[in-house]
Amino acid sequence: MCVAVGSLWSLRQSSFYKPSFLVNSVQDKEFDYIILGSSTGLTTLNTQVIDSVLDIDGINLSMDNTALSSQYLMLQHFLAQGKKTKYCVLAPSAVSFDAKNKDISDNDYRFLPYASVDYIHRYYSSFSSQPAQLLSYSKWFPVLGVSYFNTELFYPSIFSFFQPEKRNRFDAKGNYTYPLKNNEDIAITTFKALPVFFENKFVKKINDLCVKNKIQLICYFSPIKGRQVIAESANYTIINHSDLLTNNTLFYDVIHVNTNGRQVASESFARNLKSLWK
Repeated sequence: MCVAVGSLWSLRQSSFYKPSFLVNSVQDKEFDYIILGSSTGLTTLNTQVIDSVLDIDGINLSMDNTALSSQYLMLQHFLAQGKKTKYCVLAPSAVSFDAKNKDISDNDYRFLPYASVDYIHRYYSSFSSQPAQLLSYSKWFPVLGVSYFNTELFYPSIFSFFQPEKRNRFDAKGNYTYPLKNNEDIAITTFKALPVFFENKFVKKINDLCVKNKIQLICYFSPIKGRQVIAESANYTIINHSDLLTNNTLFYDVIHVNTNGRQVASESFARNLKSLWK
């Protein structure tokens, strides 16, 4: 029990994972925009590029291997720190907008150091799977969650004890990039349609939380190799970059851009955001 409590304490003091990074390393209280998303949001939109183009201040709070439910939790976590933003850019994978969230995401354990906080405990308790319940019961018995997610929590906590400022694959503005690959230099000419209907209940929950806090929600579709998102909605503001990139060399894989692709997408996003600015 003492080891588990110590592990979570160490992670709470660190910046290793995004939830504790937000608490310990993000000093600003007000932002022009934040980015919430999965690996697509994490690696497609570079806040440093966007900020330099528009002379504004943003932060990327996306986490890989997470769903819209996780992004809703991150928005709650952001607001709970007394922070404010004008825009919230929601940038998960395109299919996430219609996915049914039946379980926690793979990396939701990263919120475990704050398991005693009401909104995080409620989140874990809302799912019925064994991992979710272990995370929920960790409010009283931390050893349950730390034991189950041993590799992801215990060893990083030791590392964080000695280097609390170390971050897990993201920079000081929350960004990460995939490297260049030796992709064949060919044009992408065919884009298959991918309809999106915004049926995931957490889209509305995120929007409702934004409205409550006077935040403008923007739904962002990152580039996809050979696919074009068809997303028409009167309820949400949309920036659709699904078919923005037309050269194979700008992609890391089908749904992720590489460093060069990120530059193009971030500059284009900045221009789109400027046109929406109020």
